[in-house]
Amino acid sequence: MSAERAETRALRGQMREWRNGRAEKTLWEAMSDAYIALFATLMLGATSFNVVRQVRVEATAACSTTACSDARSVLPWIFALGIVTVAVFLARLFGPSLVSPAEGSWLLAAPVDRKALLRPRLVVAAALSLIIGALLGAVDTTLGGFGVGPAVTITILIAAAAVCGAMFAAIDQAYELRLARPLTWALGAVVWAGLLQLALGRGPSRMPQTQQLGPAVVVIAVALLLLAVALIWRAIAGLALIRRDQLTTGGSLLANLSGAFFSLDTLLIYDLLLSRRWHARATVKPVRGGPGGAWALIWRDVVRLRRSVHTVLLLAASLVVPYVAATIGLGKAVTLVGALTGFLAGLGLCAGLRVLARTPGLIRCFPMSAPVVRAAGLAVPAAVLIAWGAATIPAVHHGLAPVSWPASMAVGLAVGMASVAAVARWIMAAPPDYSAPLVSTASGAIPPSLFGNLFRGLDVLLLVTVPMLLASPMTGAVISIGLATIVLVVILNIRRGVTHSG
Repeated sequence: MSAERAETRALRGQMREWRNGRAEKTLWEAMSDAYIALFATLMLGATSFNVVRQVRVEATAACSTTACSDARSVLPWIFALGIVTVAVFLARLFGPSLVSPAEGSWLLAAPVDRKALLRPRLVVAAALSLIIGALLGAVDTTLGGFGVGPAVTITILIAAAAVCGAMFAAIDQAYELRLARPLTWALGAVVWAGLLQLALGRGPSRMPQTQQLGPAVVVIAVALLLLAVALIWRAIAGLALIRRDQLTTGGSLLANLSGAFFSLDTLLIYDLLLSRRWHARATVKPVRGGPGGAWALIWRDVVRLRRSVHTVLLLAASLVVPYVAATIGLGKAVTLVGALTGFLAGLGLCAGLRVLARTPGLIRCFPMSAPVVRAAGLAVPAAVLIAWGAATIPAVHHGLAPVSWPASMAVGLAVGMASVAAVARWIMAAPPDYSAPLVSTASGAIPPSLFGNLFRGLDVLLLVTVPMLLASPMTGAVISIGLATIVLVVILNIRRGVTHSG
């Protein structure tokens, strides 16, 4: 084993020498060039911290009822469990032990100790889980109104739990236990059940906050730290058992997503995740028959919903978010929360529409005009999201009280229309035009349209929901529905070089 470790160190030394010999800049030069980005990050972090503190102060002052106070005291604990759920999900999605396809093809094929090669990567994954969990835990405890001592304890507890989740996924990957996916769904179900209890006003009485943390929470935090160390040791022991295809799959996905994030192309991220999901599905049962014309596209979306029932279930489960927003007393912001939730949860319905939007040549093959094809692809997601908006009417009625039921119904319809317009804007947005004049930046030449990629969908969402936030409920709802209709007409009729040949 010592000889294998010596060979591993020699191989890693050769890799380091090869990379350093072909590097164009030293680390110090790269950091000198990035000082503006580092300074901006520090400024943004300080600003974000002040915003979080101000939001906590204002939210606490606006919460006057007992039900609202109880919900606000319980919500940070549910959010903490949500952080752990996300940690397990991301670790299962990428590995967490991973290598690039090139390293998998020539490095892991060498007769060396695989554990020595993968150990640093696993330690980095554990460190990232610890740091990100601690940062999110600090935000959680700040918004929850915890004192300094309890906030530090809860932050340590959340960070240790995130590491435990990531290392459990590593053990599941090495020993092929196939338990990480059920654990993710189980944790998600617990988080959803907690939010449902808050939405129904049946949450527990005020949870321990400020100076009220008992010794049991401290003991749990210490136990989770010890468990995290044990799971890291167990995960390292199983690194030699991981198959090569398990390592390269996560590495390939991470590399592709990194390129998409670098180019700020959120639609490419959607395409990559969609492709990964359907490749993992392998086969589907074909469905024959159906109507013709534009109804054929609508029918295919119905068939796709039958194959992806979880997308509808997740959308239905997300209904609890606007009800929780109404319970904690957000007022008119319930409409913005509802529209944003519908927008994010409704993206899974648009797989077929995305294929049509990114392939203009495919639209030319249909014996219909491009607007008709796009409208048919949007029909099923729009119908589901409008029904989702109608289901938020009780939350709107409670959050905007006192308000009449007809006004609440109009606002619920406007929330659904806002989600539809935002989804259409995001899915059918044109890709960056690299043939146009480019803008010179520190990262190279960038198309001007690339800067707006991160705000696609959100711009339309804010445009449609602002009238509901500023005007009276009925007037604002009517204006929002009109704006959403105009946006949809413009998006569906934009040509982008697609012509109808007859």
